[in-house]
Amino acid sequence: MKSKTDLWYYPFFPKSWLATTNVLDLESKGAYFEIINAIYLNDNVEIYEKHIPNILGINKGKRYNRIMTSIIPFLQVSNEEPLKYTQSKILKVRQAIDKSLEQKSLAGKQSAKVRAINRAKQGQQTYQQNSNGIPSNINSNNTIIDKYNTVDDRKEAERKRFNANMLNQNI
Repeated sequence: MKSKTDLWYYPFFPKSWLATTNVLDLESKGAYFEIINAIYLNDNVEIYEKHIPNILGINKGKRYNRIMTSIIPFLQVSNEEPLKYTQSKILKVRQAIDKSLEQKSLAGKQSAKVRAINRAKQGQQTYQQNSNGIPSNINSNNTIIDKYNTVDDRKEAERKRFNANMLNQNI
């Protein structure tokens, strides 16, 4: 499964952004964008209010209060704690991505099971566990299975004849 920290992008719609944030000044738009990015990258899709000054790289004061006053209407207070913020569109995007990642993981696991079944049908031996639960590479006939075991006697004899012919012809 792809790591949640590998979330490189999310859909950004400039027309929607401009229509929504047209009441903000440039500094507040930048702060809002930084907060949205931090919310998106956080595993819980929310951030604590106390972390916002660090995210923005400013100290609490008049400037911070002015910015927060202008962007608080765009943020949503988390249901779990009043000092946490999230953003509704980012929350929906992350839920869709997490659902997609889970579906892909499940499909990959099912595909691996099917491949293992097909390998067994094709005559390839899979590791089996003995009575102690330890994986073993010994099959039911007590013969050791390794990656070269698929060579049968006929092919081995053919290989030896070929090598002998090559040596006799000085090639």
